[in-house]
Amino acid sequence: MSLRSSARSVAGLVILSVSLTGCLTIPRAPFSQAEQASAFPPGFGQVRYAAEDSSLALMLRDALKPDAKGEIDALAISGGGANGAYGAGLLTGWSSTGQRPEFQLVTGVSAGALLAPFAFLGPAWDGELRQAYFGPKIAHLMQRRGLLGLVTPGFYSKAPLEDLVRSYVSDKLIKAVAAESAKGRRLLVGTTNLDTEQLIVWDMGSIAARGGPEARDLFTTVLIASASVPGVFAPTMINVESGGHGFSEMHVDGQTESAFFAIPQSLFLAKPLSPPPFHAHLFIIINGHTESEFAVTPRSTIPILGRTIDAGSKASARSIIISTAEFCQHNSCDLSVSSLPATAKDDSLDFDSAHLEELFSIGEAGAVNGAGWKSAAKTVTE
Repeated sequence: MSLRSSARSVAGLVILSVSLTGCLTIPRAPFSQAEQASAFPPGFGQVRYAAEDSSLALMLRDALKPDAKGEIDALAISGGGANGAYGAGLLTGWSSTGQRPEFQLVTGVSAGALLAPFAFLGPAWDGELRQAYFGPKIAHLMQRRGLLGLVTPGFYSKAPLEDLVRSYVSDKLIKAVAAESAKGRRLLVGTTNLDTEQLIVWDMGSIAARGGPEARDLFTTVLIASASVPGVFAPTMINVESGGHGFSEMHVDGQTESAFFAIPQSLFLAKPLSPPPFHAHLFIIINGHTESEFAVTPRSTIPILGRTIDAGSKASARSIIISTAEFCQHNSCDLSVSSLPATAKDDSLDFDSAHLEELFSIGEAGAVNGAGWKSAAKTVTE
């Protein structure tokens, strides 16, 4: 979900809660940095990577194979909360044109993580994608916890989010993701590990390949963690073990570390290799605005805090788009970016059906008429 829009709604509660929570700490089992570095979810092997770890790039190099045309298509989806309806509409409209690729790689953070499995599985899952955004569960997603939210993590109840995600992560979806992963395609979801201050990239296909309730539970937990906006929802505790010692890591919204994940960090500073034996096309969906917006900011703490986070979030997204564009320029990769038009309402916490329908329609129309896609330069300047 979008950190900036969330801040506008909860900034006042943050200020009040500081004095109430200063001495309140919920106990956690201790663990060392060395234990954390070698920890994995019980019963699973290498299903996650730190974003800066070179082994992530090596895994993708070995796994991804060009299609019959010698091409690799990749899709990265940002957060945005309710704005994710824009990305859902874009994907659905894209399907209707008959031009939507079968992506070899799909990545998502936050709300983008919730979209990513459907984007990965293709147009046949568009019905389930629409149901996730317009089914009965979405209307009750934001439920305030009252005073309890001031003294324990999360101003909103996390139960509706968990209920929503668990309702569509079915055994059928898990089996479908595992089958596509076995073909060499990859579905990756990012969370932020607050204990290590790192973006953690989860190989969801490897999780799904385990099968059974354990795979479904971890798959669901990772999606929920990626959408757990700090302050809005409580963090997600993920059970891991190292050397027989079990403990829980604290994970939150993947967008806390990065607006989206497209290129492994270890590759950004690497020297360009010889031209790859395939053509790559990277698509990025930004479920929010990227352009600066003029507004006279009131001289009051809450508006100043919200405006500051708003500006920082947009600047971060633009910076990552620019660095990704530069990487593609030097590595024979085409780049197309889609973002929420400036004329559309950007409010990640507005799950009213009218707002969702409007954003879905805007995304759908942009995919059909082609106006939804722009170059990186136009995305960050217009």
